[in-house]
Amino acid sequence: MQPGDVPATYADVDDLINDVGYKPATDVEEGIARFVDWYREFYQV
Repeated sequence: MQPGDVPATYADVDDLINDVGYKPATDVEEGIARFVDWYREFYQV
């Protein structure tokens, strides 16, 4: 780790949920896998 890095961070989406009713439903593992698939297809790598 570099100076200033933190071991873990977590987004607090409570205000987003309360203000607009949006609640994320995709877990991190699935989201990353879907992003990698999209990236590879989009950039053809």
